[in-house]
Amino acid sequence: MRVFWSLLLLSAAIGVWFAFSSPDGRPRPTTATIEHPAETPAPPEPAPAASPASTTDAAPAPGATTVSDLLGEALTTALFPPPTTSTPARPPVATDARSPADITRRIDARTLELDGRYRVIGTGSADDPYRISWELLTSAARFIDPTQQALAPPPWVRAVDGTYVEISAYYSTAVRVASTRHVLLTLNRWDGCCIGLPPTPFDAIDATLATPLDMKGLHLFRFGTFRGRLVVEPFAAGTFLLGLYRLEDASFVTQ
Repeated sequence: MRVFWSLLLLSAAIGVWFAFSSPDGRPRPTTATIEHPAETPAPPEPAPAASPASTTDAAPAPGATTVSDLLGEALTTALFPPPTTSTPARPPVATDARSPADITRRIDARTLELDGRYRVIGTGSADDPYRISWELLTSAARFIDPTQQALAPPPWVRAVDGTYVEISAYYSTAVRVASTRHVLLTLNRWDGCCIGLPPTPFDAIDATLATPLDMKGLHLFRFGTFRGRLVVEPFAAGTFLLGLYRLEDASFVTQ
């Protein structure tokens, strides 16, 4: 029994010696040393790339293909013309120095023919006004342009200046009112604000009524026949034509 315990203790002693000894026979350190790898410094951040220059400012790189190379100089100019700051010249206005008497032909006691084109019926008096057309009035657009200092109406328009006329038109006001003595007569439908076709100086007449006219309602198209004394007088502000025709002492005949 003593021999057994002696061998057991000897085996334990040998195990302990191997556990604490290095392979070369030297005792192992009692505390393990863990070596950490050296920290590698972080690479520097790359500098921000410079923003590319505008394609309109930078010259093309050598060998680069441009629009002119692909299309040719003539086609490139035709498709992409260089910008211009000059304003195209307006065509010259028409002129007609004839007097109203030169273009007036009387057909009968109550019928005139102006310039061989416009028939006017009546005597031009308050009791028997001329029945004129919008075609006659709008023809003045070819002869008047303040930008060219041309403000003389054609002779057939001057022939009815100062006479009493009768014309059918749409009428409206610039502001909403229950009744008024000032209306704008127009060739085209217009409610005076938002609906319809805004007039030009050639297809509108500024009418002053002898008695107030009922204007109740909003955004309506009103149409009727008016009589009054026609005044042909260009009204310009600088290079802008603001008005041409006025109807004074006007009366509302019928709807």
